[in-house]
Amino acid sequence: MDALTGSLSAPRAPLRLRAPSQTVIVSLALGTVVALQMALLFQKGINWDEFFHLTEVYRFRDGTLTHPLQTFWVRLLAWVPATGGTSVDQVILVRVFMLGAALVTAGGIFAVARRFVEPVAALLCALAYLTAGYVFTQAFAYRADPLAAACLVWVLWIAGAERLGWVKVAIGAALVALAGLFTIKSAFWALPIGGYALYALWPMSRGAQIARLMRLGALAGGGALLFGIAIALHGAGLPSDTAQASGKALNSAGTTVFSQGLFPQWRFLLRQVVMGLPFAALAVLAIRDWRQGDGSPRTLVLLAGLYGMLLTLVFYRNAYPYFFVFLLPPVAIALAPLLSKVTARGAAPLYALIFVANGGILYALDPADPLPNQRIVQAGVREVFPQPVTYIDFSGQIADYPRAVEFMTSGWGLAKYRERGVPEIVERAQREAIPLLIDNHGVISAALSGQAAPERFLPEDERFIRDNYVRHWGPMFVAGKRIAPGTSTVEIGVPGTYTVEGSGLTVSGRTLAVGDTIEVERGPLSVDATGEATLRWGDHLPRPDIAPPRGMMMSEY
Repeated sequence: MDALTGSLSAPRAPLRLRAPSQTVIVSLALGTVVALQMALLFQKGINWDEFFHLTEVYRFRDGTLTHPLQTFWVRLLAWVPATGGTSVDQVILVRVFMLGAALVTAGGIFAVARRFVEPVAALLCALAYLTAGYVFTQAFAYRADPLAAACLVWVLWIAGAERLGWVKVAIGAALVALAGLFTIKSAFWALPIGGYALYALWPMSRGAQIARLMRLGALAGGGALLFGIAIALHGAGLPSDTAQASGKALNSAGTTVFSQGLFPQWRFLLRQVVMGLPFAALAVLAIRDWRQGDGSPRTLVLLAGLYGMLLTLVFYRNAYPYFFVFLLPPVAIALAPLLSKVTARGAAPLYALIFVANGGILYALDPADPLPNQRIVQAGVREVFPQPVTYIDFSGQIADYPRAVEFMTSGWGLAKYRERGVPEIVERAQREAIPLLIDNHGVISAALSGQAAPERFLPEDERFIRDNYVRHWGPMFVAGKRIAPGTSTVEIGVPGTYTVEGSGLTVSGRTLAVGDTIEVERGPLSVDATGEATLRWGDHLPRPDIAPPRGMMMSEY
């Protein structure tokens, strides 16, 4: 028994139980799940965070990306703007790239599990992971999590290798650095990597243990060194002080992400258990199976490592659905001995069918509305504004147009904005015209209506939005003023050409009929209306020919 499998590994199934039929069936099931995910990534509504991540690539292209921490991936995707199409098209393109990363992760799960069990059971581990609730629907999400998981699962494989040569150490160090550049939460993986590394060296001789620890130390230290060099080089190409920007980002992460109480995302955790019930049940049963096989301290160390990251669900604020793609690979590996027994009984096809059925149900239940609606919004905005204009929205739905604010207008981004106490929309409007607003989140809806909401802009920014925009089409608002009959003075917040609608006006002594245009500057404007009138920004702005979207505008997750 070698250092990698230990005494608790399930016995190798007899040859007759590892028949090609089981391998073929499980492989076909795996292919079916990947095909379902490929189909889903082309039809699943885009989440606000995916739009926001795309804006980061455009900010990098335009030289306005200022924070180096956790943005190294923009260099890998810098080619995306050149592909053309709308923001929806580009996010879907990146999703294909992310699904590839998820398959690399599944390959790593298979490779590590293979050290404990036969190929069929190892394939079942990978299949269980890909159908594990939110993993099925988020494996291709445009975020850093799939990329980091793809790196770290192979670091895990290297850390437990029977022969830890210097080439593997160098590759592992590079993967550690790359994962850290993608997301600083890669540090969570110290638990499974450390647990498996200790498990592998446990039965070795004293001298072999010392030599292995030195190489593991070189892997970790080399990874840290490469990370430091890479983050400095990445930051050197950005218009900011790398050390200062990174320090601010780390401070924000510490104060915001880890200070939201216990189980801050408990509702998503409950949904994950329900959506991935087969995986959750097997994860619980697998603990008993490992301990029954071998309850030694060595085994307990391994189990603590493979399951240890689950503790982050207790305190980690950003444990949103996409986090499970990053979180669950070690748990999927822990299923190996239990699934080996399944294979030995000839039940691998049944379990494969259960996993495929779970994925099929999740595929069928995914809402159909958001993506078509998002395509309609893309087309509508570009019909009204074929050339980019600055706009206000939640997360950068039109990624190739400049946003008035750089943060997402909810959650962490909104909280830090309120802490700063600076009305950033008003400040931006003093520097340039902001003719477009897209009402795609409750914070913006509350600003437009003045109604109460759990999250709000600063009062100055809310007042600016409420006083300076009129509905144009669907969720699209443009700069404008509703003018009541009689004489009044209105404050223009968005300078430019305006078109008179509804009723004739006298503006600063100039008489205007319906359909006339006038150029106005920022500031007070005296008007006299004969009836209800509207000053709408632009020279007879067109309205899209297509019907406005109805139903869901964003995919929650």
